[in-house]
Amino acid sequence: MVMANPERAAALGARLLARAERDRDRPGASTSLRILGLAARELQEPALAATRLRRSIAVAREHPQLAAESRMSLALVLNDLGRPRAALREIDQALLVLEGLPLARARMQHGILLRRLGRDTEALEAYGAALAAFRRHDDRLWQARALTNRGVLQAYRGMLAQARVDLERAEDLYRGLSLTAAVAQVQHNLGFVAAQGGDIVTALTWYDRADEQFRRSGRRPAEALIDRTELLLAARLLPEAHQAARDAVELAGSTRLGSLLPQARLLLAQAALAAGDTAEARRSARLARRAFERQQRERWAVHARYLESVATARQSPRRLRTLAAALDAAGWPEQALDARLRAAATGDAGALAELAAVDVGRGTVRLRIRAWHARALHRLHRGDRAGARRALLAGLRLLDQYRAALGATELRVLSSAEGGELAGLGVRLALLERSGRQVLGWAERWRAATLRLPAGRGDDDPVLARELAELRRVSAELAGYSSDAIRRARPLQRQRVLEDSIRRRTWRTATPDGVVETPGSVDEIVARLGARALVELVEQDGRLLAVVAVDGRIRLQPLVSATVVAAELAALRFAMRRLVLRYGSPASLAAAEAAARHGVRQLDEWLLGGPLSRLVGDRDLVVVPTGALQALPWSALPSCRGRSLAVAPSATAWARGAAGGGAPDGRTVLVAAARPEHALGEVRALAALAPAARVLAGPDATVRATLAAIDGASLVHLAAHGEFRADNPLFSHIDLADGPLTVHDLTGLHRAPDLVVLSACDTGLSAVHPGDELMGLTAALLGAGTRTLVASIGPVDDGATRALMLQLHDRLRHGAEPAAALAAAQVAAPAEHWATAHSFSCFGAGAA
Repeated sequence: MVMANPERAAALGARLLARAERDRDRPGASTSLRILGLAARELQEPALAATRLRRSIAVAREHPQLAAESRMSLALVLNDLGRPRAALREIDQALLVLEGLPLARARMQHGILLRRLGRDTEALEAYGAALAAFRRHDDRLWQARALTNRGVLQAYRGMLAQARVDLERAEDLYRGLSLTAAVAQVQHNLGFVAAQGGDIVTALTWYDRADEQFRRSGRRPAEALIDRTELLLAARLLPEAHQAARDAVELAGSTRLGSLLPQARLLLAQAALAAGDTAEARRSARLARRAFERQQRERWAVHARYLESVATARQSPRRLRTLAAALDAAGWPEQALDARLRAAATGDAGALAELAAVDVGRGTVRLRIRAWHARALHRLHRGDRAGARRALLAGLRLLDQYRAALGATELRVLSSAEGGELAGLGVRLALLERSGRQVLGWAERWRAATLRLPAGRGDDDPVLARELAELRRVSAELAGYSSDAIRRARPLQRQRVLEDSIRRRTWRTATPDGVVETPGSVDEIVARLGARALVELVEQDGRLLAVVAVDGRIRLQPLVSATVVAAELAALRFAMRRLVLRYGSPASLAAAEAAARHGVRQLDEWLLGGPLSRLVGDRDLVVVPTGALQALPWSALPSCRGRSLAVAPSATAWARGAAGGGAPDGRTVLVAAARPEHALGEVRALAALAPAARVLAGPDATVRATLAAIDGASLVHLAAHGEFRADNPLFSHIDLADGPLTVHDLTGLHRAPDLVVLSACDTGLSAVHPGDELMGLTAALLGAGTRTLVASIGPVDDGATRALMLQLHDRLRHGAEPAAALAAAQVAAPAEHWATAHSFSCFGAGAA
């Protein structure tokens, strides 16, 4: 009953204790106190559990068998409290007294303590011997417990197949005993096995399934939070990992789980270090180390010392190599490799030589990716550049496989950071050889790689569909309370809950079927350019570099500091925003216009001026930006005035779009929301130019109707309010009649429209992650197969937008390609519309 319903067990134990004390029944009192102690442990009150179990032992002093059974339970509680040596003393006393089935139970719990102290081989032997006894006695409950504990230990040791067998058998046994809470714990442990193997999607699925039961019971074990934190770190979901680590520290601390608190603090140190907060990382690692040392858990203490060392100051290569050896001996291979790579980064010959022993064939995928980086560094140290390049390519191919196994766009995007060091070293090798062709090849090998994968689909998940529909309803409710903070509070909270649930659900998206495209070869990209010029920007060691492809030749052009460009771009975007929103006095607006004009001239000189300008000439231009330059209004630069200009996430993505896909169905779809006010008039005017177009306007422009209409269309125009969510880019959206059409909704398209025009604010903005991986409406549509997208990278004026859109569509109607049509419409825009006109860019292929 303690496992099935600890509250009920505690209530019954209290009644039994009162009866035993009334009857002066010492054995009954001892047993009742043990029930109360075990119930308190299950309810995460270990200090209370220890008090009750000590009373149970004292009461049973004339009954050694009962006292020994209570000592066995007390040992577990002392272990929870972080006192493993005291726990061993209690279990050793119990082992001297117990016999038969109780002895087997004590031996199993002895195994738990041995595992906590790092004596894994002895723990496995204890589990095996106890399990044999439980089978002889047909004790199914304790069989399940032993299998669970052995399964977890085998997962820690990398014996994943054996771990799954044990845990699946334990799950069956618990189900037969109707112990739903224990089933949930086993399911969580199956997630832990998947996480140990690097299978993030399966691990998340198991963890979420177990969490549903934990929430129903109101008891979420601290171990569950710790394991989830570790998985979130592996998935590079860093803000979520940081919060989960904080929650785990708070839970373990408040419940006085001394054995788990330092593990939670260790993960908090890792999360803080990943976020760049060395002070918090150092503090948490120090507290964890001290606790592990007090508990004589040397294996964990080694890990904590390493994190404390990394967070404290720059370490000497010799110190890092010493730590790496200690980490290896303690069974922390990822951390050991990290220490060796840090030492090698200093150029230390001894550290570089040690990389020869790194095994590229063992461990999780993430570990093997880093191992290939280590091998490349070692080969480069020996002067073997060709071998180094082969190792880098092998690591990036492994990353491609890992990324493809993740169905969720967000997880794919974040996983690309695993290849940063590989691609960076590849570019550095190409620069040593002054080869523009190789620099382009290495840049494309890593850049925007998620767009090469078949898009994951969410339309077959009914729960996801319901939550998206409810999110639209809540968002519409919030819009109605725009000026009422009190009435907004409740739906705002519901919106946050729904968005969190939708995100977590999409993380479990199954890997979609489809061909995984390899990056386009440099020859294919160059051939596709024809008479166009390609300018691909690369950041290396804080400076920008342009790779320019013109007339079949590829050249390198050094540019300026990325920091200087980012500062100028931020000032330009601020000035353009003020001009569009007409914020300030006439004098301040005049100053903003002067600042904007100066900004575009300066950025033009830095990015496209000088020798680069002579190389490009007056050709049509394909630009592949990097970092913050994804949000540059490129058409506003003087060199780009009137020029057909396509802004692409990668040259590979541009070439794929330029080559075209299946034939579109020829339909034109025009969609206008009721707001902003110009939207209906804009779409009516466009409908007059295209009488055969399908029009959805006002209340007819619902999310469901819009998705059905645009699926497979040739040309789609949406006029509505748009919002880029910097806090959560996959909830960036277009506001329609019944609420937001989000990035998540777009994953349900069977075939993306060929050309999309988003007549709305901020719809071309994207969150930029390592590898120039993008998240937002632009990336969602291009990833789904849209060839060309016209969208804004800032706020836009309604009237100016309507005029620009009419000019754009008039030129499209007369056969102009989208990039050329937009450039001509921008040139034709009156001077007072300059900021709005150049807030729009043509993304993707620039063709239709």
